[in-house]
Amino acid sequence: MSTPYTALRGAIRALDRVTPLVAAAATYPLFSRVGRRRRVHPREHATDLQARRRFVSVGRRHVIVYEWGSGPRAVLLVHGWQGRSSQFAALVRELRFAGFRVIAFDAPAMGDSPGRRTHVGEFHAVIDELARREPGGLHAIVAHSAGVMPAVAAASESRVTDRIVAIAPIVRFRYLNEAFAQRVGLGERARLWHEAWVTARMRRVGINIYARYDLLARELPRELRITVVHDREDRLAAIDESRRLAARHPRQVALVETAGFGHSRILESDTALDTALEVVEQSDAVVQRDDQNAQSLEPSGKL
Repeated sequence: MSTPYTALRGAIRALDRVTPLVAAAATYPLFSRVGRRRRVHPREHATDLQARRRFVSVGRRHVIVYEWGSGPRAVLLVHGWQGRSSQFAALVRELRFAGFRVIAFDAPAMGDSPGRRTHVGEFHAVIDELARREPGGLHAIVAHSAGVMPAVAAASESRVTDRIVAIAPIVRFRYLNEAFAQRVGLGERARLWHEAWVTARMRRVGINIYARYDLLARELPRELRITVVHDREDRLAAIDESRRLAARHPRQVALVETAGFGHSRILESDTALDTALEVVEQSDAVVQRDDQNAQSLEPSGKL
């Protein structure tokens, strides 16, 4: 499969064999940039135009926030890297029909939000801020791709919701680094230079990015339930990562596998839409009962 980096791979591999540090320095700007903004697809236009729009300030950043429907039950949608809220158009229509109020945002430097740079920590900050503005809290979060990491971190640290639907998730930040290195032809030493530079840059803003956004390593709150929908033919986010997450947290993470949709089209698949609706419409009593059942299975420590 051809990628934007196919033409560079041979040259980068040759450079990496001679001097990994220079190869890392030459490719780091590609790894750290946001990239081209995604446009609204024609089939998303109608839903996109129906949204109520407002700008919300989060720290020094301003993001555009979209809202559809009305009522007290708010579902937040979180897109992935280089994504935008309109990708959820099919799900927005389903959730509105089911009586939910739907909130979404374009992350800084993506979609219609201003800016040239961002990082996953700013996704996290926006999620926290939008949850804080909801008097009744967030009923649920549906997140896609890299948007899953900050969604789960916010649910774990700030308890913004107890239910998440994760579609085609990337579950650890280091995976992005590993996948990029493989695509452009970097060896392990050059990849580690990238990792060190990102770590240092993020620590300057108070974020340990590789620890905070590693869902395979962190513990989850007892009440949090995550339902993952992942396609076996996803070429951007390996399904084995989701399988590892489900194995790591078998009582809290459920995995639904699909075939034939890839990384982005899965957002419009019947399986993803039906699963998201099932999770979101599940009553609080059922969620609480599931949590109580999970607690009853915990070892008591008594003989």
